Amino acid sequence: MKTLCIDLRWIDASGVGVYIKGIMPGLVSQLRDVSIVGLGDRDRLKEFSWSDSENVRLIDCRTGRYSLSEQIQLPLAIPKETNLFFSPYYTIPLFYRGRLAVTVHDLSHLVVEEIVSNPKKRIYAETMFRALRKRASIIFTVSRFTKTELLRHTKGPREDNIIPTPLGVSPEWYGAAERPAIRSKPYFVCVGNIKPYKNLRRLVEAFLKIKEDLPHDLVIVGQKEGLITGESPEFFERVEKAGKRIDMTGPVSFQELLSLVGNADALIMPSLYEGFGLPPVEAMAAGIPAVVSQAGSLPEVCGDAALYFDPRSEDQIAARLIEIVHNKGLRSSLRVIGFERSKHYTWESCSEKTAAALLATL
Repeated sequence: MKTLCIDLRWIDASGVGVYIKGIMPGLVSQLRDVSIVGLGDRDRLKEFSWSDSENVRLIDCRTGRYSLSEQIQLPLAIPKETNLFFSPYYTIPLFYRGRLAVTVHDLSHLVVEEIVSNPKKRIYAETMFRALRKRASIIFTVSRFTKTELLRHTKGPREDNIIPTPLGVSPEWYGAAERPAIRSKPYFVCVGNIKPYKNLRRLVEAFLKIKEDLPHDLVIVGQKEGLITGESPEFFERVEKAGKRIDMTGPVSFQELLSLVGNADALIMPSLYEGFGLPPVEAMAAGIPAVVSQAGSLPEVCGDAALYFDPRSEDQIAARLIEIVHNKGLRSSLRVIGFERSKHYTWESCSEKTAAALLATL
């Protein structure tokens, strides 16, 4: 029996964790003749039903991410019988000499200004991407856009081993609009960590321009503390001056997130860069209109099912917020088109493509 070792330390991370939770049930089911070894917090991993499968074994490995200890301890934790090591993120164990599979979610660490302007972060990312292009037997990307970005910003001996595997929508999103509302006033919701390239500064400024013309609040859901590259103190001061009209919730439970998105009048994603952009698709599944930027992968992922704006224009963002509130026909159309669009993205499809490629590589 072949052995596939998977790095699951990221399972509770905001973006990569959603990916891991989404694909693991399918991988375990479709790779029944493969011995799957999961590395991570063993107690946490045992909470998932797929961990009880006969072909799954868990090894406790809690070394910190982006750390020197990660590069030392991770290779030691990988079983000697491993035929293929799968990292669900671009960080790979540089001293591991076995075969590698890796998922690239975006190239933000090579192109986003606030990251690449930091020499340590830039060198770290360049080292990782150079190594994975050279050594990985297979590279998954979450969109065609990310594959194009990978080829544009990195060099490697092969291109035929780069496979786009679009992300999926969890079934719970299709019932999100039926959940009890947490808030009493109408509101727009934005989901994402509070980082500069998420472009929340312009969203806030756009909202402040029109807040007296609309009854809506702006609810921003995402981690705002402890980020490697967070927003400026000036941004938080600006938000604070807006009073109760802007609410930065911080991290919330999945059940709270379902309610906050499912009861919003629209989901807004103003990002300057995205490798996929799952929140708009989740909103579509919930029957909520998506208003998104014309940047990164978002046009590819959302197609004609979203209302777009130039992310660098506060005036255009503001105009789109007003438009989505006052144009009832547009809202209805986006709900219908978006709901159908969301069905194109399933974790079953993502895990099937991933499992097939892994199996062919083992």
